Amino acid sequence: MNDRPLDTPRLDAEARSYAKAIALRFVKDDTAAADDIAQDAMLLAHRHLGSYRGDARFSTWLYRVTTTAALMHLRRQRRRAREVMAPTDEGATAWIEALATRAPSSEALASAREQCARALGGVDRLGSRYGEVFTLRYAMGCTETEIARATGLSLAAVKTRAHRAKLAAKKACPDADASVSAAPRARATAGDRT
Repeated sequence: MNDRPLDTPRLDAEARSYAKAIALRFVKDDTAAADDIAQDAMLLAHRHLGSYRGDARFSTWLYRVTTTAALMHLRRQRRRAREVMAPTDEGATAWIEALATRAPSSEALASAREQCARALGGVDRLGSRYGEVFTLRYAMGCTETEIARATGLSLAAVKTRAHRAKLAAKKACPDADASVSAAPRARATAGDRT
């Protein structure tokens, strides 16, 4: 048989090379991403090889499978780029962490506990549905996507509840911002003296 390349349904090195060439069109010069896409395309093609009907050339079918894999890869990348990690949330956790960590004396510890209780009280006044999101986001450091999956809420609802809860906590504890922002300066000044 004298078949042209990729005219027969087979998943070999030539098919992988073809898939990588298509993937490079989507990710430009990122060969590592193109390799990943080609691998995903080959897995998808293997998994769905039974759905190839033979109406078109095999290369056309593999092109479509690879394009789908590339689009899914780009979608995942966009989603990851939008994902906000809890520790980098514009200092949102800094004042909460500082409440618990800057307690060298028993008096300061009691004050920090009181501020934490007030902050949590401010969140609780919003309702129980905010407390869970607040705890998962700012105390446990979960991402918004992880919280959405765990709670069954939409990502938009998680973002809204986390933001409202953070504002309520800050409102219930207005003196925490001043003492937290002053704490790093005090440490820096103390470090300069030594």
